[in-house]
Amino acid sequence: MGEIRMKKFACKAVALGILAAGSTGAMAEDKPSIAGFSVAGNVAATTDYRFRGVTQSSNNPAIQGGFTINHESGAYLALFGSSVDFGIDGNSTETDATLGYASSFKATPNYSIGYDVGVTYYGYIGAKSNFTNPYNDKTGLNFTEFYAKLIFADSLFKGDSITTMVTYSPDYWGRTDDFWYFNLGYSAPIADTGFTGIASVGYNKLKNKDSLSIVAGGPGEDDSYIDYKFGVQYNILGVTAELAGVGTDVSTSGMTDAGKKPYDLGAVLTLSKSF
Repeated sequence: MGEIRMKKFACKAVALGILAAGSTGAMAEDKPSIAGFSVAGNVAATTDYRFRGVTQSSNNPAIQGGFTINHESGAYLALFGSSVDFGIDGNSTETDATLGYASSFKATPNYSIGYDVGVTYYGYIGAKSNFTNPYNDKTGLNFTEFYAKLIFADSLFKGDSITTMVTYSPDYWGRTDDFWYFNLGYSAPIADTGFTGIASVGYNKLKNKDSLSIVAGGPGEDDSYIDYKFGVQYNILGVTAELAGVGTDVSTSGMTDAGKKPYDLGAVLTLSKSF
């Protein structure tokens, strides 16, 4: 079980970024529509699938993809899939489904704030019969999460964006009960170079120390942790390349270098293509 705990949770930020590209990001593009519906999709390859700072692929590469059905009203259905590796027999895939609504409201006569609310179901095929939470004897990894975001475009100067997000799950990954997540993200073009700078920080609050030891591993000294990300993006022939540093402040006291790797700061390269 210690090895499984170390490998657990890869949001996100790469995962959440990919999922957003399949949902609200895709809605910003002009797509052919029928009866107000349009479809957008994306595929990606990453050197390490991290979600909320911690690897979901055992620090190995992962293949990801998804598509979104958007309606002109702002409602959307997004599906996302990725290869994963938690060291759990029979589980090698994550499949998520999100039902949401995105729109904006006028903060002032000349400035609008975007918002996005919805619910995501995270599914892990084959995990229910091969994973049991040792603290409460519940089985499976699947969980449901509710989320709300605010997007402040052109917040400090033209082309930048501030995103705030809060999520809640009544029974988080690994059947670990209540979970709250708070995230602040920022992106901005870097002069006229074609590069975009990105950064985010998140606060993960679990029910207790036992829950954290299941979700994020470590010696189980805390019931919360911080994740962070910083990097750059560049578009090459329609492919977005992202190089980022991703890590957490999960306590790794007394662990080997290999044991620390799933949580410590690491470089992640992701190539994604939207269509």
